[in-house]
Amino acid sequence: MNSSALQFETEFNRILADLFREAGWTVRQSVPEEADLSGLLVVRDGHPYLVGVKRLSEGRRDRLIPLLAQTILQTKRAATEHSPNTLPIAVVASNRIPISVAEAAKRFAERHAPEVGTGVIDTQGLRLFTGHGLGRFDARPTRRVSAAIPSRPALPRLFSDLNQWMLKILIYQALPESLARVPRQEFRSATQLAKAADVSIMSATRFVRRLHEERFLHERRDQLKLVRIDELLERWVAANRQAFHEVPARWILSQGEAQLREVLAKNLGAGSSPVGRSKSRERANVRFESRCCLGLFAAADALGVGFVRGVPAHLYVEDLEADALRSFGLMADYATNAPDVYVRAPTNQQAVFRAATAVAGVPVCDMLQVWLDVATHPTRGQEQAEVIRRHALRPLLP
Repeated sequence: MNSSALQFETEFNRILADLFREAGWTVRQSVPEEADLSGLLVVRDGHPYLVGVKRLSEGRRDRLIPLLAQTILQTKRAATEHSPNTLPIAVVASNRIPISVAEAAKRFAERHAPEVGTGVIDTQGLRLFTGHGLGRFDARPTRRVSAAIPSRPALPRLFSDLNQWMLKILIYQALPESLARVPRQEFRSATQLAKAADVSIMSATRFVRRLHEERFLHERRDQLKLVRIDELLERWVAANRQAFHEVPARWILSQGEAQLREVLAKNLGAGSSPVGRSKSRERANVRFESRCCLGLFAAADALGVGFVRGVPAHLYVEDLEADALRSFGLMADYATNAPDVYVRAPTNQQAVFRAATAVAGVPVCDMLQVWLDVATHPTRGQEQAEVIRRHALRPLLP
């Protein structure tokens, strides 16, 4: 390998090492170069992973996917030679890779090598991973703004955690109460919204101002009424992509198909799911914050719009520590190809848990959250999202 190629490989090994260290993984050593494959040996929760990296001169689809297939095969072999318990992660890197090409590579890996973690990265900031809970590393390239364009004070992101919670409050005013647990009233000001949402007036004011700037609010200043909701939801789906950390898990002691719902029902009944009331008990819309709830396809089933069968259930929790999983009778298992449950810790916890509703005594994600989550899921997610759109979100959309 020539010096420029070696420098290129070393740069991406460093990028990957930084990603893993920042996420709490242990980076033990570099993998010796063999057959033009370099990489890292990393450890998470005692489980070793061998990360094989191959470089690409240009990010063309007809070159990247074959190289990814080769990297998967070589990394699997190298992981097995290291130890029977070492799991493979195959990564392809280049100076610049179009997002569409990276997503095609991800679909290829999910279809043909679901047991292998894979990643596509470039020097522009693109990070797209699948398998072994690696989705938390996903990132899109940062757009550079010309210095000639004058800057203005930064507004909060439209889809920050609390903003998503307030968006749900506004949107659900036009939908049935059974689909979510949100305050219900007519909102005429940011102050009213802040009180109902139990957020600071400053947070609500900035949120409302951002909606006006983005032209998602009706021009009437005496009423907070959303417009262009279809476009708003499409942007929300894009912002919601990979907004979670997910691990595959299995039951410590399996007790049948209804086990997850029984655990959640007991959790709710014991009072540990509603972990506390809003700060002011005198407020008209007192609500609880759940620390767990059913998500995705299992939640769609519970809400009566289920369409996809045979997908492991998803459980939303506040954190993924081993003790927290054990409290549900679960343990992480990254080696399994068929987990009992996928456990997710959302980055938008306020929006997920505050709006969660209850069905037959079981905490369940609100309908809009289910739609956001399944819309980008590779297992018939778009079909499930379309069913929700037609039957549950119809009052909002043309």
